[in-house]
Amino acid sequence: MVFGTLFTFPGDHPRSIGIKAVAKANNLDLRIIEEPRIPEHLEVSRLGKVPAFHGEDGLKLFECIAIAIHVTMQNEKTTLFGQTKQDYVNILKWMSFFNTEIIIPIVEQYLPLVGIRPYNKDTVDTYDKMTQAAVDVVEEHLTNRSFLVGEDLTLADIFCAGIIAFGFQFFYGRSWRQAHPNVSRWYQDIVNQPIYLAVTQKVELLEEPKLTNVAPKKAETLRTCTEAPPGEGVSAVE
Repeated sequence: MVFGTLFTFPGDHPRSIGIKAVAKANNLDLRIIEEPRIPEHLEVSRLGKVPAFHGEDGLKLFECIAIAIHVTMQNEKTTLFGQTKQDYVNILKWMSFFNTEIIIPIVEQYLPLVGIRPYNKDTVDTYDKMTQAAVDVVEEHLTNRSFLVGEDLTLADIFCAGIIAFGFQFFYGRSWRQAHPNVSRWYQDIVNQPIYLAVTQKVELLEEPKLTNVAPKKAETLRTCTEAPPGEGVSAVE
């Protein structure tokens, strides 16, 4: 029986990976529609944001954290909410932190570099610094820790790895990883977990960043604006 419909973008959308992973682990039949802003989607999210969820029981949800929690709680024996009430609120804390302080500036850094928004070197540099400041918080937190919360894998790890995967896909080469060993170790551990690999393709780590703070070439700008890869561009945060 279909549990519900998830509206998202094609490919590994940062805010949808964790939802898909937990749904599959919980044996939930999730109908995936990778065609946003169709009438069926707009009935759930009037702003046309993704992900959005419409349950077979009539429940309508937008906002990725709410959807991730709803999907996770379908397993009454789940360990993904941690062991204590403090674990649970810390899971929410980290999910919110990655969903605002990390993914938003990463994408704002990305968009001008591929020609989707006007390029300004100082603006890109500002968003890069914002992202790094947030990542530094995580780097310090993960010192002597294998997981974001507690001693075992939780929803925070799965959800947040999907979020920061966007950075590893475009910006985080070998030098960056050497400068951020805790985040890099944690990320590689989580994305190689069976629950994560079950819904996404393994991303090869970069030797050098795909994108640096250089104005995009005019021809590349035109191609990117008209043929942006699925799940990238503006769609990465909507």
